[in-house]
Amino acid sequence: MLCQIPDISKGIISLFASGRISALDYRTKLQPAIKGYRQDWGQVCLYIEADVLLEGWETHSLSGVGEVQLPEFDALVFVGGPDWVGNAVRLLGPFVSGEIAWYPLERKQEAINWICKRSHIE
Repeated sequence: MLCQIPDISKGIISLFASGRISALDYRTKLQPAIKGYRQDWGQVCLYIEADVLLEGWETHSLSGVGEVQLPEFDALVFVGGPDWVGNAVRLLGPFVSGEIAWYPLERKQEAINWICKRSHIE
């Protein structure tokens, strides 16, 4: 499940993730938010907070060509989640064009500061 939460700052897409994220979540929540924020703010900065129940993507969501693709973004910070999330974010880093970071939930304010510094919206 992926759901939009109140933005942590103007121009930063703020989401909460738990359980399994589906292609439907991607199409109905993430893609429209990215399109809207790119159009309205000229940037895509993502703040994604997860609980320990996050399992990742539904397997069939990833098997279809073009069904779920990593969106283009300027910066993404992932906060919390199970232990494997930090490693996954570090592994993903070299393969994305935007800046990417992970913080444990107890360092949430640092994560907010990190993404806010990357946003050019005042």
